[in-house]
Amino acid sequence: MKKEFEKLIYRSLFKEYPEIVTVREVSLMLNISTRTVYQLVKDGKIQHIPCGRKIRIARIAVIEYVLQSAQ
Repeated sequence: MKKEFEKLIYRSLFKEYPEIVTVREVSLMLNISTRTVYQLVKDGKIQHIPCGRKIRIARIAVIEYVLQSAQ
């Protein structure tokens, strides 16, 4: 039952966003500042993909952060 629920969440949460998002998009998704997103990345709370000087984040990493924060 829990696995099915998790699959549903992964498929439906933030589905309007692309698979790889920017810091700005994460801030919009979570309704937090970009500074807070950078801090979450720095603290290792959200996994990121380094892309030169830019940071990209997989949508699934944002979902995992939300689920961890909800517990």
